[in-house]
Amino acid sequence: MRNKSNHITSCKTFEKLNSLENIILEEIIKFDSKANELINILGTEFDLDLSKEHPFGKLITRQNDLWKGSLPDNWIYQFHGSHCRFENKINNQILDITINGGINYGIFNESTLLWFIETTKELNDIYEKIKASEVLSECLNTLEQENYIIDIGDFGYKSLILNNERPDE
Repeated sequence: MRNKSNHITSCKTFEKLNSLENIILEEIIKFDSKANELINILGTEFDLDLSKEHPFGKLITRQNDLWKGSLPDNWIYQFHGSHCRFENKINNQILDITINGGINYGIFNESTLLWFIETTKELNDIYEKIKASEVLSECLNTLEQENYIIDIGDFGYKSLILNNERPDE
């Protein structure tokens, strides 16, 4: 299922994927959605033009106190390097979002996805199944081979995104 901007919002069960791979794909979709939602909230709060190449310039400098702070709905944010860490003060959910990927804010790697799943209380049972890194790695490799996710990283560093261009089956 896709929204008006052609972003995947949920997935049906795909026959090529096993049940755990389908679950991981669903969590990637949730990560992508929540990451973009939080970046848009941040953009609105600080009147940022997210279409610019470096929209966070006034926030990332340590010369002011804007590099960390609070957002609506109990979220706090903190810029660090090429990322922004968001944490919900109520449920402790954490998203670590890459901010140097252009307009792509759903970029993740194995660690940031695992952290998101681990800190999302509703996903505790999934976390128990994938906390061994090789299980998540195998799922991500399959999703990449099947073109559900794409590696846009440079220099051998994985930077994965949801493939919103993949046609529905």
